[in-house]
Amino acid sequence: MTPHVSRDELLRRLKALRDEASKSGCDLVYIANATSIFYFTNLYFIQTERPLALLVPLDSDPMIIAPSVEKGHIEYRNKAFGGVVNEVVYYFDYPGETSFVELAANVIASQLGAKCVMGDLQSGAQPLYGYRGVSLADVLKSRGLRWLDLGDFVYGLRLRKSDEELKLIEESGRWAARALEVALQVTRPGMWDWEVMLDASRQVLMEMNNFYKPYTPLKEPVGPVVGFRGQVGEFSAFPHALFSERPIREGDVLGVGSGPEIGGYYAELERTFVVGAPNNDIRRLFEYMLRLRKAAIEAAAPGVEVSKIDAAVREEAKRLGVTDLLRHHVGHGIGVEIHEPPYLDIGYRARLEPGMVFTIEPGIYVPGVGGFRHSDTFVVTREGVRQLTRFPEDLDELVVRP
Repeated sequence: MTPHVSRDELLRRLKALRDEASKSGCDLVYIANATSIFYFTNLYFIQTERPLALLVPLDSDPMIIAPSVEKGHIEYRNKAFGGVVNEVVYYFDYPGETSFVELAANVIASQLGAKCVMGDLQSGAQPLYGYRGVSLADVLKSRGLRWLDLGDFVYGLRLRKSDEELKLIEESGRWAARALEVALQVTRPGMWDWEVMLDASRQVLMEMNNFYKPYTPLKEPVGPVVGFRGQVGEFSAFPHALFSERPIREGDVLGVGSGPEIGGYYAELERTFVVGAPNNDIRRLFEYMLRLRKAAIEAAAPGVEVSKIDAAVREEAKRLGVTDLLRHHVGHGIGVEIHEPPYLDIGYRARLEPGMVFTIEPGIYVPGVGGFRHSDTFVVTREGVRQLTRFPEDLDELVVRP
């Protein structure tokens, strides 16, 4: 079975949550964000208009309020992946005769006897798929309870990764490297990018399944683990392309990436491939990208203000004369979400601290030619930064041989 964070790790996180509430005089924490629920329980759900919530009292085990469509599923996953949830209160469906918020307020006030609630969403539910409802904070206040916003506390907990989290991220990175290796082997002119995605993903998923017996992602269905996402030829000049309008052909610049979920965590590994012998213009642009990448890595260190990393890349881009080819900042945090703080951006003022994990991926994008971007995942250590993902970086090692 795929590894995941331990019950002890979950209990440490829950203790930190309770300690934060206790400092503010609250006796219950209310979590509605699905990723945060996963972070504290190892439980994840298909998100729809039906709200779910995690309730964490100071002096008793956590409980969940969930729609009955999750009945059985929660009990199974709770037993298999940590067992920190003691009770589940089910409602039949949304919107129901009694609203979710009224049910949650009844559980909080009557069943648990809370007087002060610290929560992450005043609405009490994520506003997905047309969900509408009154504010939980307002309902609780009308019943004489206090509501305090949890603010960015959970993001603060998630910012510095534990040893267990780092192991999962590194393992994702190792499989990502294998996925890029297979993609480089199977890519050929005339194939559509989705053909490569399916062929390479199937091979790597079979290897993962044989290794873990079975491969069981915790947050998403089993699906593609590598692909171009439409970043083919001139379409690779769109950093967030969704599809390519033509098959791969000789001379194309390809953007390929991977980061399979391992225990709910992700690494990010991306490379720029070239189909066939690269011409001089492609070699020059590729080298510019590597120089931007080098500037970012050299600027990253514990205690450095995050904005300085983006500034270093912008300065190097100015020296190279490619400022107008930049389309995004240097990188982003990664962990239980593919994008999370810290953001390696000129406007992000926090300083790097040991345990922070982020990508470094400056890129340049040339209309009509393509995009040039490598992405790797790094962790801040006490001594510097350590690269968690590994794959060849030089152009001649990333050529698709027709």
